[in-house]
Amino acid sequence: MTRDQQIRKALELLAPTPSRRAESRQDIEVALTGLEHHTSTARSFRVAVSKKGKAAVKRYRAALVRLRVAYYVLDPAIRPWFSLAETAYIAGKPTVIDREIGRADVFLARPSLAPRRDASRNKYAVAGARDLLNWWGHGARISRRGKWMRLAQILVGDLSLDVFDHLREFRRRPGPRIEKVRIADGFLYLLRKL
Repeated sequence: MTRDQQIRKALELLAPTPSRRAESRQDIEVALTGLEHHTSTARSFRVAVSKKGKAAVKRYRAALVRLRVAYYVLDPAIRPWFSLAETAYIAGKPTVIDREIGRADVFLARPSLAPRRDASRNKYAVAGARDLLNWWGHGARISRRGKWMRLAQILVGDLSLDVFDHLREFRRRPGPRIEKVRIADGFLYLLRKL
């Protein structure tokens, strides 16, 4: 399902008045953008501790160590002219290369996790759907054919996906909610912890 199709279906489900359709469209865009951001962040953490991700970080770290060796082989008179030097001329301060090697070491120190399906996109869609329904005066009730389930499926982009268990889990342990606040020239979306 394309983003335009998701927006169109979500607008049909929320059924805003014609005068508030643009506002509703903006809210849906905010929910979809938040979903994409959250999904990519969760993926980066997942990949970083996977075996394949760690192998890539090891190669990156090895390249950085080779770069650091090449940098220190340079004559000290010309070393400050190179951009990687940054604070290298200050005794005791790490260079950009040293900081990157440190970051790589942090990733490599984390234990690898067993492979499993990632449900972060579905979970965030459930939370985003709940917020949208609350903003537009609809109740977020748990039902296989209810608005909450259908809107979460629309946000994920798959109308056949079963997110019912995520709805139930979210109801038991709700995460932070996004509060929509009207300001002079638009809206502000604030993250509120429960």
